Amino acid sequence: MKPINITFYLVLMICLMISFSMAQVDQRHHPDTVIHIKDTLCSQIDQILSDSSLSSSFIGIKIVRMDNGSILYERNSNKLFHPASNLKLVTTAAALNILDKNFEFTTKYYTDGKADNGNLNGNLYIKGCGDPLLETSALDSISSHLRMNGITAIKGDIIGDVSYFDSVYWGEGWMWDDEPSTDEPFISPLCVNKNSVKIIIRPALRLNDPPIVTIEPLLSSVKVINYGLTTIDTSMEAISVFRLRGENKIIIHGRISPGSEPKEFSVSLRKPELIFLELLRDRINLQGIRTEGRIRLGTIRGRKLIYQSSHSLDSVIHIANKLSDNLAAENLLKTFSAELTGKPGISADGIQLTKHFLASLGIDTSKVMMADGSGVSWYNEMTPDGIVTLLIKLFNNKTIFQRFYESLPIAGIDGTMKNRMKNTRATGNLRAKTGSLRGVSGLSGYGTSIDNHMFAFSILCNHFPGNNGTLREIQDKILELLVNTHIGDQ
Repeated sequence: MKPINITFYLVLMICLMISFSMAQVDQRHHPDTVIHIKDTLCSQIDQILSDSSLSSSFIGIKIVRMDNGSILYERNSNKLFHPASNLKLVTTAAALNILDKNFEFTTKYYTDGKADNGNLNGNLYIKGCGDPLLETSALDSISSHLRMNGITAIKGDIIGDVSYFDSVYWGEGWMWDDEPSTDEPFISPLCVNKNSVKIIIRPALRLNDPPIVTIEPLLSSVKVINYGLTTIDTSMEAISVFRLRGENKIIIHGRISPGSEPKEFSVSLRKPELIFLELLRDRINLQGIRTEGRIRLGTIRGRKLIYQSSHSLDSVIHIANKLSDNLAAENLLKTFSAELTGKPGISADGIQLTKHFLASLGIDTSKVMMADGSGVSWYNEMTPDGIVTLLIKLFNNKTIFQRFYESLPIAGIDGTMKNRMKNTRATGNLRAKTGSLRGVSGLSGYGTSIDNHMFAFSILCNHFPGNNGTLREIQDKILELLVNTHIGDQ
């Protein structure tokens, strides 16, 4: 018998250990690798969160398997965080629960006069009921309707009734210096074009001339002061657009290079109900109908309904979640306040109704600080635990879950998740609500693991000093890991 070669076996053991170690490293760096080993998930998430860029930040996470309620991972899950637009999950879920399935956001047109020989001898009234999706095309429709019914002149005034909401047009805790941003639109029951205007800037034909500015839609009450310049002088700041606080006056500064593509900007507008009335008058005039009276606000006196437009509840919820539309979320909050109380819609009443809804799900509302419906306010706070509990309770509510689930952005496909986690197993799988403020990023929703187990998750990060893109990358790494894991083994 030949003697045992101890050196050979030692070398063999070392090679096997190195091979196993390399396999583990390879597994961590290839997101499509299937993970089977128990506890690997937690250690890998911990490894992702050990990124030095997060050292000064506060992070809360909760991930729960849906079929048995087992907690796959948690960190600071019972601590309060600014949720940013993750709060829209709460507002839209409450709206689905509170409002009738067939509820519609309407804009109604009345008159107190009679048509005679082409003349409408009276006023045209418009009752706004919070539709945040109304666009110029809807005003073209009513204008065409009037023309097709033989109207060639409106002798009275065009009057907007905004009594469906209270008169508070700004969210509690919204930053005053964010006013011109379309992320903080003025809240009104009579809206058009998301209560904003587009500014398109093109270089002038001659060097050193002001750029060419186009407003869409064109409004006489919106003034533009153009300090811009068409130049090759790169020492000047790039072209910028802002609206003076408290006015519908738009200022253009900076340079645009000759021959460059048009630049498009959007700014919010003050007193959007008056903008609606001005635009309606202009579209009526384009139909060849004279308007002889004023545009103003008032209360409907005429009871003759001549036209109405509407959008479904689900369409508004889709816009609120898919596109993270703040106006849609705020109008939802005030709308279910108006519908349930019978009074003008008030955010505070909508919040109380929302908290009643959360309490009915067993969520501790003492750990829910809610100041608006969109998540813009810095006064909002929630826990990852509260958000995940909401997601689980909605999953178990067969009446509204599918409608809620379909409103969420889909990774790599649409909405605010369109460009995230493309060409991975998360694409078309994860449905989640994004949220972002300065130094704040959140992502909460649902996903399915490679072994076909659904999970709910909430990842919130506050007090991050860098670019929020870094936080989104970290969220994506965690979720790509989850969808590639056999969580049935966890």
